[in-house]
Amino acid sequence: MCWLHAPDLQEQNKKRVAKQATLPWELYASLTDELKSLGTTELYFAGGGEPLVHPQAWEALERSVRKGFTTSLHTNFSLVSDEDIPRILELGIHHLTVSLWAGSPETYRATHPGSSEGDFEQITGRLRRLNERKVDRPKTKLYHVLTTHNAHELTTMFELAEELQCDTVEFAVAETIPGSTESHGLSPDQAGRLLTELKGIDSRAPWRRPRILGGDALARRLEAMSLGRSCDSDLVHELPCFAGWTYSRVMADGRVIPCLKSHRIPSGNLHEQSFSSIWSGSAQDEFRAAGRKRKKSHPLFAGVGNEEGTPCGCERGCDNLEDNRRIDERLRSLSRLERAVLRRAPLQLFDEESP
Repeated sequence: MCWLHAPDLQEQNKKRVAKQATLPWELYASLTDELKSLGTTELYFAGGGEPLVHPQAWEALERSVRKGFTTSLHTNFSLVSDEDIPRILELGIHHLTVSLWAGSPETYRATHPGSSEGDFEQITGRLRRLNERKVDRPKTKLYHVLTTHNAHELTTMFELAEELQCDTVEFAVAETIPGSTESHGLSPDQAGRLLTELKGIDSRAPWRRPRILGGDALARRLEAMSLGRSCDSDLVHELPCFAGWTYSRVMADGRVIPCLKSHRIPSGNLHEQSFSSIWSGSAQDEFRAAGRKRKKSHPLFAGVGNEEGTPCGCERGCDNLEDNRRIDERLRSLSRLERAVLRRAPLQLFDEESP
């Protein structure tokens, strides 16, 4: 299901993959300095592939922690050796997400073409050892993208996170690309069965580990899919998008994009401008203004995601949705005085339609 490296996308992505550069170390180092001066609090390392492939990945993580950022790593864990486990603990990474997509070796091989016999046991064994040795961090999360190949293992994947002593587990619905990867996506019947199964898992005592992250949003997505609708066709139009103010993603070729899936509508490029200039530039402001409206009807949203020709790519799956929901709840909790101050601030966060 990888947007760049999935076998079903190999031909159409040849040019795209060839164009993806590696962010030079000097540019990364200066970027972290700039982000620190702007008040950024968290750096999340993920990629259009495996972040630990980069030859200076560990140095990049170390610099992030040393400069005081809350540091998160999203990895398939396949390149983590036994010697790397103490390295992770010594670095003090705050959050570690292991993208596994399976509860058994058979399903791991089905969802990871080209994987070898024993990869699943190696990954889970080393994650177990990490969890047994850690004191307080990293907080570990098992991450599973739900496809037609692993839908039968929802409970098994949850129980695996419990067995490995992970802190949390998160499930996401696979975003398919019509004509290429849609055969791997969930059917409406599968989504309905998963919804029923999820309710059973979610009824556990809330204080028990692992916690399920984003369970409510997942349930709503599965319900929409069971009815034949896009997974976020309703959710994204229920609240403003705050990603333009709270989030930014830097791609390997220097593009700065305003939300996780907006690679087709970048706000700028670090090879041409500083991050500060991009952050305060007209393209970023246009995205912010469009996001203030609950109804995502602005033409910009047609450029979100990987599917061309759709009026709002956000409906296919918004990975900034949970952050938007939390921020919306926080804003609604403000007093009248606090809201009045914000309404007169240079950057208005409120839609005219907001109460």
